[in-house]
Amino acid sequence: MTVLLLAVLAFALAAVALTRRRLLWGVAVLGVHSLVLAALYFALSAPDVALAEAAIGFGLVTFVYLLAIRRTGRIAVAAVECRPLLYPEGEEVVGLVWELLELLAARTHRELELRWVERGEVEGLLSSREADLAAGDLVPSARETAFPRVPLLPTRIVRVRRGNGPLGAISGSREAERLPRGGRLFPRRGELLEALERGELGGAVVNLLELRSFYLRGTFRDAEIEPLEDADFVVLFAPDEGELAEALREIMTELREKGEWEELLRRYL
Repeated sequence: MTVLLLAVLAFALAAVALTRRRLLWGVAVLGVHSLVLAALYFALSAPDVALAEAAIGFGLVTFVYLLAIRRTGRIAVAAVECRPLLYPEGEEVVGLVWELLELLAARTHRELELRWVERGEVEGLLSSREADLAAGDLVPSARETAFPRVPLLPTRIVRVRRGNGPLGAISGSREAERLPRGGRLFPRRGELLEALERGELGGAVVNLLELRSFYLRGTFRDAEIEPLEDADFVVLFAPDEGELAEALREIMTELREKGEWEELLRRYL
């Protein structure tokens, strides 16, 4: 009976190891599989084979583990600058989202590899798997609805007008999709702000954090604001990074249950 149970368990563990999408999880299951096989050989009165299986199995698992760490030990982040969510400060990266990403890296035993990108690059980087996730100034566009996502903060898309002239928006964003005909696109928030300050635009289509940023600069203090739609800031994930997205959801749930999420919001917003 013991032999049968060990044989079934070994087969089940082999199937689990082969079906893991995360290589590191597969390596861990492989180690347990090797141990069960050693126990099976021992139960079959073959202690020499059991010892050989244990030695070779764990040696192989160690080797594969090192390869797995080298291959999947990083989380490639496509970062779209957005104060106070994710932005550079000197040589460091700070912000509400950055703290979440650090928790995600610790949870998954991986290192963050961050690359600053323009908003319009996000879809291509995720589709090509050049980035595992994208974060920062991200309200998902219609083209990005298929990507796994984790909502972070509610926001709103608004049309802001303070004079005559075309409206502007950031290229590749959901805001750009609500831009009326004749509008102008800009790759970054800073360039949109500069065009507004030079008087080249009569307003912009922005989210609430962009509106806040512009308002603090004195850009939109006398403007007319028209709400267009409710939305969310999100973290977007590459199509095959569903488990990474689930890990971030678990972190968000734990932070809310402990009351730490509200503290983060107070600190940054």
